[in-house]
Amino acid sequence: MIKVDLIIKNIMVVTVNDKRELINNGFVAIKGQKFVAVGKTDDLESKYQAEKVIDGEGKALFPGFISLHSHLFQNALKGLGRDKSLFEWLDASVRKAYGFIDYNLILAAATAGCLENLNTGATTVLDYQYCHAHELGLDGSVIEAFKRTGIRGILGRGHTKVVNYPGLPPCPIDETEDMFFEDVDRLLVELKDEERISLALAPGIIWDLSEEGFKKCAEYSKKHNMNVTMHTLESGDDNAFSLEKYGKTTMEFLETTGVLTNRFIAVHCVQMSESDFNIFKKHELSVAHCPMSNMILGSGFAPVPKMINDGLNVGLGADGSASSDTQNYLEQLKAASLVHKGNLKDPTVMPAELVIEMATINGAKALGMDDKIGSIEVGKLADCFIFTPHTLSSCPVADPIAAIVYSSEPDNIETVIVGGEIVKENNVLTKWSKDDAINDLVERAKDLRETVSLEETKWGQVSSL
Repeated sequence: MIKVDLIIKNIMVVTVNDKRELINNGFVAIKGQKFVAVGKTDDLESKYQAEKVIDGEGKALFPGFISLHSHLFQNALKGLGRDKSLFEWLDASVRKAYGFIDYNLILAAATAGCLENLNTGATTVLDYQYCHAHELGLDGSVIEAFKRTGIRGILGRGHTKVVNYPGLPPCPIDETEDMFFEDVDRLLVELKDEERISLALAPGIIWDLSEEGFKKCAEYSKKHNMNVTMHTLESGDDNAFSLEKYGKTTMEFLETTGVLTNRFIAVHCVQMSESDFNIFKKHELSVAHCPMSNMILGSGFAPVPKMINDGLNVGLGADGSASSDTQNYLEQLKAASLVHKGNLKDPTVMPAELVIEMATINGAKALGMDDKIGSIEVGKLADCFIFTPHTLSSCPVADPIAAIVYSSEPDNIETVIVGGEIVKENNVLTKWSKDDAINDLVERAKDLRETVSLEETKWGQVSSL
């Protein structure tokens, strides 16, 4: 008998491997951080033993979901600036609060955000942390949140210019490009031995770095094999700026800097032209589709079905909770399918199995980690979750793949495993107290709203708790 750490048996295994195998009465064995056996219970049960055995009869095992785009600090600004367009919302919420957001507030927001991701099946999140105006070292708060919750985290070290933020007193820190790259150097050293945490570059948008800054991002990406991720073509303002500044469209300009490679993750991509498609295909760019925030902000419909038909790799992201109002990954699944069916008046586009691929193996490919995560296969890291059909939202379940996309809630995600470690079991988050996270965030977010006078009105009256 081969001793392992964890066995899950009698379960449907949704592998999302190259053959897209569904293994009924399936069996997986986990030792250390990895899957060491995947197959039929009848074939494997007699060969393995473990102190911890989960009987998954009547349930399904999925690879962990991957969120390619978030701003975890924005959890503290949820629900503010609603019913406004992109830049009106930014001016009414994030930009007003930006210079007052400190380490402990980001830690509270990121902790709650990581737990919400885990609670809904997302085992990996790329956090686009661009908030650096209050004090030095704010990235440490996100790193600490990754560690305390057990999620697999990619810190997208962001940079944004604050000098043009309207209505703000000067931020305590106005980060320069030199400061940005110096901190990237520091983080490369700090994170080099971390097993679950890695680093990406995240310039905010086309106007947040100089031409030299983008060229330097290209150098860092090549030297350190790092992802570069950026808000790209979210609105018409991207091209308007680039044409005025450089005489080229956004993608034409970025192409000249060398930053466009298969490690580049373009976020949103709502305003895509045919020439943009050609550049994306030429450089094998990946796309982070954020359907909830695109709809809430009225940004439009990213042409995701065309992207997929053209062979582009498209994954999913929740975006920041100040725009999407949620880190609930299940909502992203449903929105990613339904918005395109409705927009194109075609119920056949974006079927459930395609959305699951976007949430798993496509996300892994975008991160350059498809040899490690994104599917349930021997040798890969054991990032997965158990789906139970026994909730009012989903029952009766004839097809678990359709159910998880169209009719699920957090209680359907019964058990979550990251790198072989159980971080949610029997619908209880085990690494960090959900109640403590909620209470900490509620208190700190309320203090921030009072400090910055972030008030919302409904029917002409202040609406606040």
